[in-house]
Amino acid sequence: MAEAFEDLLRELAPRVLGTLVRRYGQFDTCEDAVQEALLAATVQWPLDGVPDRPQAWLTTVAARAMVDHWRSDSARRRREESVTIDPTNRPAVDDSDDTLVLLFLCCHPALTPTSQLALTLRAAGGLSTAQIAAAFLVPADTMERRIGRAKQRIRESGTRFELPAAAERI
Repeated sequence: MAEAFEDLLRELAPRVLGTLVRRYGQFDTCEDAVQEALLAATVQWPLDGVPDRPQAWLTTVAARAMVDHWRSDSARRRREESVTIDPTNRPAVDDSDDTLVLLFLCCHPALTPTSQLALTLRAAGGLSTAQIAAAFLVPADTMERRIGRAKQRIRESGTRFELPAAAERI
């Protein structure tokens, strides 16, 4: 059964790809969409059975995946354009180097000094977890958990990746 199912998908994939490329003309995007449709078929068809018109099903799912991709890409471009057009949306620091913001984030006040140092060495210093663990004289898995908890605390605090206000930088 599984082999016949794979053979059907293998047979239909080029047909669906050809249909999408003819309609939309973007080979790489169409190919990605077909892969998503094939993946959806491998998940859904064993549960629900093969549809009456499997090629049409794959084509519809792939076309919807393309539309979702285009919508997402369009929304991302609109967000990027709004930042470049509206100067009030620009960050106060130079876009080319976010290191200072990263350092402030690693030294978040919700973290213990030990966690601040470990996270800074990892994120800004470029050291591996094993190297940091050796410096702290603890096992690597202990340091990995410590860094993971530090990241979790930052995430839970809701801190955004932006330079703190001048009063907070003291």
